[in-house]
Amino acid sequence: MRRVCAILETISKAYPADSDEANAIRDAALAYTVVHQHETLRKRYRSLRLALGGDLTDEMKADLRRHGIEPDDLEGDTPSPGMPGTE
Repeated sequence: MRRVCAILETISKAYPADSDEANAIRDAALAYTVVHQHETLRKRYRSLRLALGGDLTDEMKADLRRHGIEPDDLEGDTPSPGMPGTE
């Protein structure tokens, strides 16, 4: 992820800082970072569910919410056998 963002930063420097091109590249880098973080969270959530044998308790869900994670938003992300990150 850092490598891709560094490449995008290098490309954006080829344009004036306030240009549409530079702004679009910065927006793309931000979007890439957000998507990467979301995918990382989904993988960790799947791993947690597998480790627990399936469902989270209400107490575990409350703890995740205290950390800014809404577990019910990820409920449809039930891991499938053979899915990456589920070994």
